[in-house]
Formats: sequence, C-alpha cells, structure tokens
Amino acid sequence: MTLILPRETSVEFGGQIRDPHEWLREQEQRTAAMLTKAQDAQVRLAENSVTLASPDQAVTITVNPGGGMTALSLSPDAERMGHRQLAGLIFTTYNQAARQAATRTMEIMSDLVGGDSEALDLVRQAMPAAPESDERPSGRPDTGLDDDEGFQGFHGDGDRR
Repeated sequence: MTLILPRETSVEFGGQIRDPHEWLREQEQRTAAMLTKAQDAQVRLAENSVTLASPDQAVTITVNPGGGMTALSLSPDAERMGHRQLAGLIFTTYNQAARQAATRTMEIMSDLVGGDSEALDLVRQAMPAAPESDERPSGRPDTGLDDDEGFQGFHGDGDRR
C-alpha cells in the first residue's frame, strides 16, 4: 500500500508536516547565508596580519594569520644590544604578534563555526602560550654586554663591525 500525501504536505524529520517547497527555500536561504559568512571570514582571515613593535621600538615584526613571520625590522637601537638581549626581544615580540594574530583568527572562526566548535578548539590548541612573566628568556640578568667576545653586531649591508 502506498500513502500519497497532497503536494503541499510532507513529513520532516521533526515530525512536522510542511510544504516541501517552503522547506527547500529555507534551506537555500540558509546555504546562501552560510556561504556569505564563509566568504566574509575568508577575506577577514586574508587581511589578518599583525605588525607589532617592541616597547622600545628596536624590533618590529609582522606575522600572518597562522603566526608565520613575514617581516622583521631592527632599528639602529638594536645594534647596541647584546645578541642574547636582542634574540630575547625578537622572540618576545614575535610571540606577542603571533598571539594577537591567533586571537583574531579565533574571533573570525568563532563567527563562522561557533565558539564551542571542535574546529575552534584546534586553533586554541595551536595558539602560542601567554608569557608567564617579563623575565628575560635566558633567565639571566641583562648586563648590556654580549657573551661572545668580539661580537659587535651586524649592519644593514650585512657586514660585521
């Protein structure tokens, strides 16, 4: 025996009887809205680069949405730093920039997939850890001197002094 329903009715998963044409229109609208949100997220992610300078302006770093460094500039003040101090400043500035990029990425993705999604959990897990303190990464006090004898730094043309 075949049950034939009138053209304007159907049974949806929730048990409601609805017009299949109305249901299809609603699905098309939802799909179009999701596509618009996805395209917006794609544009926002592409624009999500972060440029950050260290507090003393000696180091400026740019990172992409994934946290990859795309630019590094050093001011003349960086030449007067010891290599450990400069390395620590680069490292700290990079981590702060990468964390900002990751935070923005999470905000963009949250709008798209929801704040409690598994996809967003993956972004959270990959996010750089927040700095624990303002201590130097080496844990040693900054004497203002380089550890390696004879190191005088590099200059813009690549020559050592």
